[in-house]
Amino acid sequence: MKKIFAIAVAVMMVLALSTIAFADYDAVAELGGTLTGNKTIPIPSTLDVSNGQTVTLKVKGTSSDSAIRFYLTGPTDNERVTDAISVEVVDGAFEAEVVMKIDSTGAIQGNADPTVLMIKGPQAGVDITNTTFESLVFVGIDAPAAEAPADTADAAEAPAETTDSPDTGIALAVIPAIIALGAVAVSKKH
Repeated sequence: MKKIFAIAVAVMMVLALSTIAFADYDAVAELGGTLTGNKTIPIPSTLDVSNGQTVTLKVKGTSSDSAIRFYLTGPTDNERVTDAISVEVVDGAFEAEVVMKIDSTGAIQGNADPTVLMIKGPQAGVDITNTTFESLVFVGIDAPAAEAPADTADAAEAPAETTDSPDTGIALAVIPAIIALGAVAVSKKH
């Protein structure tokens, strides 16, 4: 009975810590409502967008277009480092998980880390029209740090923020497992 209890506690602790360590970030507010043209939004600062990394989005909404395309690029849209992923709109609605692998070797187009997510219409040269997102979620990252105030007087009053945080998700998830193993070892002795 003690073993089962120890294992159950460890599982609950792992799940609780994993939720905190690997949170999702919904960027739908940054879209500013219904889209009637192509849109770029900044990539959250806590997202690793270096060469070889994979970025996952979960998208859901409505559109009068036949499809919507997503990719990562630079601010001038000439530095694309992921393939354009097309999400089909069926009966005026769409819902999908979009997985984009970053290649900043120049093989796709760009050779620098991307800075924006590009949202475009169904094909090149066709803008997005009448599209509303219920959710646009960057999967498995924390929310980006708050923007610094634009006014210099406000900036002097604002506390300094640190945005660099160590990757502790795996370490935090391992701690409960170690505790559970210790509990099992103790229960075997008694």
